[in-house]
Amino acid sequence: MKILQVGNTANIGYLTTKQLRKDGIDVDLLLDPSGTFPSKSDPSLKNGYPEWCVFYHRKKYFWKLKILKTMRKKKYDLIHAYAETPIFAFLSGKKYIVQALGSDTRELARSNSIRGILLRRAYKKAKIILFAMPDLLPIYSKFGLKNCIFFPLMVDSSFYKPKKFLDNEYHEKFVVFHPTNLIWRHKRNDILLKGFAKFVETNPKSILIIIDNGEDSEKTHQLVKSLGLNEKVKFINGPLNSNELLHYYNIADVVADSFLFPAMSGITNEALCCEKPVITYCPPSTWKGFYPEAPPILNSSTEDEVFQNLELLKDNKKRLEIGKKSREWITKYNDPNVYCSKFRTVYESVINGDNLGQIRDKLDKITP
Repeated sequence: MKILQVGNTANIGYLTTKQLRKDGIDVDLLLDPSGTFPSKSDPSLKNGYPEWCVFYHRKKYFWKLKILKTMRKKKYDLIHAYAETPIFAFLSGKKYIVQALGSDTRELARSNSIRGILLRRAYKKAKIILFAMPDLLPIYSKFGLKNCIFFPLMVDSSFYKPKKFLDNEYHEKFVVFHPTNLIWRHKRNDILLKGFAKFVETNPKSILIIIDNGEDSEKTHQLVKSLGLNEKVKFINGPLNSNELLHYYNIADVVADSFLFPAMSGITNEALCCEKPVITYCPPSTWKGFYPEAPPILNSSTEDEVFQNLELLKDNKKRLEIGKKSREWITKYNDPNVYCSKFRTVYESVINGDNLGQIRDKLDKITP
């Protein structure tokens, strides 16, 4: 079987394709290199892209036809589409599955735009919709969709792991690392800043490291200034590549992610792999029915909760305890080998014409 993955939001397409190919699954990736930056996840790409990457360019005429033409090639048995590319998969006439990533469902699919209407239609006709964010399930229910399967995002725990770095200029500080894109309407980065402002009043030897990347960069700088945090916040130009992220995860005491939607993003997963406590919006009840046990994440959706969790994590022993549980949990339930086995099962089952119940039964038998 030969699979075509399409789209590369947050480099998930690239990372997934690369891992699946390591596992012997024949997968190509169709992406727009001007819209995403796989080299940020894989610095070796500075020497060129692998042969399994196929390109379209949104800045060129007829880029939509290029996507459809590639999808329709006889050599591909199945399309695996991300973000809004299921629209093209629907139009291609090929069998396809969807992997939803968040705002594609929360915003675009719920809109009354032409793209929103087409995306809902593409969801309905997809063989399977894979989703990693529990809050998406009620949306699919409102759409009347029953072709949905929970499927966590993959994380490379062999790369993201605890590591000592000697060049740590912040070794005398309590370091909070915030690599999340600065998009307040999705991430509520402002909640973290307000909670950190309270914390630093009584913990002056603290620093918040922010990756300066996203549409609300200016607003974030303004809030930092208005909160009097100029000396307590360090902005680093982003996005960072995987080696840089690994460095900052490991020199941090705490990683803070996002505070609006209950989810486990790639950032949260990577930080857990590095044995770091993570503060993000992730109520334990959210994961009931999705995982046998809730992830060891410090749930926060308000500035007071951020403050309280930072206070808790001042205790080095507590941080180490949570950090150890974090890596144990993520490597148990998001193991790349199990992940690849599940994808192989999904691909083969869809190509063979299995129904949703049969596919779910097969996936349930693949346990960590």
